[in-house]
Amino acid sequence: MKRIIKVGDIAPAIHTTDLWGKKIGIPENGKWIYLSFHRFAACPFCNLRTNELIRHYELFENHNVEVISIWPSEKEILLRYAASEKSPFPMVSDKKKSIYKAYGVSESSFSGAIRLLFHPKLIFKALRKNQKNIEIDADPKLMPASFLVAPDGIVQMAYYGKHFGDHPKIKSILQSI
Repeated sequence: MKRIIKVGDIAPAIHTTDLWGKKIGIPENGKWIYLSFHRFAACPFCNLRTNELIRHYELFENHNVEVISIWPSEKEILLRYAASEKSPFPMVSDKKKSIYKAYGVSESSFSGAIRLLFHPKLIFKALRKNQKNIEIDADPKLMPASFLVAPDGIVQMAYYGKHFGDHPKIKSILQSI
């Protein structure tokens, strides 16, 4: 049975390094952590979200929130697509999806593509900035997810995407603090 993380749960611990060798530990005393789980490195919707997080990173910093972006892609592919410019926050390659499994991010669904059709503006925005040769190096049906973890390790927000580009609004994330 798939594990679902809910508000009030103790966040599964994470001990890893990001693409640039920085050690990542969750929970982290004194800091809020926003975990953003993505589909694959060349996913146009995931890259749109990453750019949104970069644009709003100062808001997260002002609220003492560290953003951590997690991908099921290999480091080399991730550096080529999603991290071609170094982001201000850590990006983690989780090719074996052990962090995905710990957080219950394993939903794979073709219905995610169908639900996406109800969001034509999002499709247009994502595809407008998209590279022509998309390399799919992970499950293309994987759904995104997001979690906000308090400094004490308790989950304050748990969000499992309903379609391939479904992420919580920045404002709603910060209101969960």
